[in-house]
Amino acid sequence: IPYNEKLYATDLRLLDRDAMGRFFPHADFDDVMRHIRAPTGTGYNQTFTYARGGAVEYVKALQKDVPPGSIALGERVVSVDLDGKIAETDRRTVEFDVLVSSCPFDQLLSMCGVEFDRDVYRANEVEVFNLGFDRKGPEGIHWIYYPEREISFYRVGFYDNIFGDPRMSLYVELGRPRGGTPADADATLARVLEDLRRVGVVDGHELVDFHRVVLDPAYVHITEASIRDVREKREALAERGVYSIGRYGAWTYCSIEDNIVEAWELARQLTRA
Repeated sequence: IPYNEKLYATDLRLLDRDAMGRFFPHADFDDVMRHIRAPTGTGYNQTFTYARGGAVEYVKALQKDVPPGSIALGERVVSVDLDGKIAETDRRTVEFDVLVSSCPFDQLLSMCGVEFDRDVYRANEVEVFNLGFDRKGPEGIHWIYYPEREISFYRVGFYDNIFGDPRMSLYVELGRPRGGTPADADATLARVLEDLRRVGVVDGHELVDFHRVVLDPAYVHITEASIRDVREKREALAERGVYSIGRYGAWTYCSIEDNIVEAWELARQLTRA
């Protein structure tokens, strides 16, 4: 409970009991005791791949099959005319037969001029610090979860141990209420470094460089109301040629692999049509 309160930055009683799907499997007492006595070491992330360049490598791989010049970057869609099937960007007007969106669903509804209850579409923000240090730290660890309320972050990941690098590089994640008062980046970094020292990750290390980013939204708050509203509005948009998919487009919790499969299946469906 304290860990997920830190992550979601909300009262957990407001979320649907299956908000995390297969990533938070149900277990009865016998299951728990059996695994305590004889741990199996199994789980949804027991084995994984992680591209050195990050998840964008998936995008680059798929991009190889896309005709040159057909991808527009740094161009934002500002409105969608559902009747005229026209998308307005901050640079031009684009006519479409089919539009597939993976942006946060509440943003798509706003672009399309669809009225919705904003209280249904709640989420958190995650403030991420990528930190590089002068030398190696703990080894043999890929990530650590921190449920303690007195520790500012909920998770720390070790890039260097995943990649076998000679100096410690971390990602540190902090949950924030969405739309709250912006955090003081310098003060938060100082607190993060102090907490890393407290938990023994940093021990006399020198910070060489860092990068900060705020993910908004990060984890959507899945509730009975959001599940129902998203389903109804996605179906209504699909009838008009607008498909909303992905972790944020479907306002759900899933993996990159889930997103790839969903997009592949939609592409096959549209091709057959």
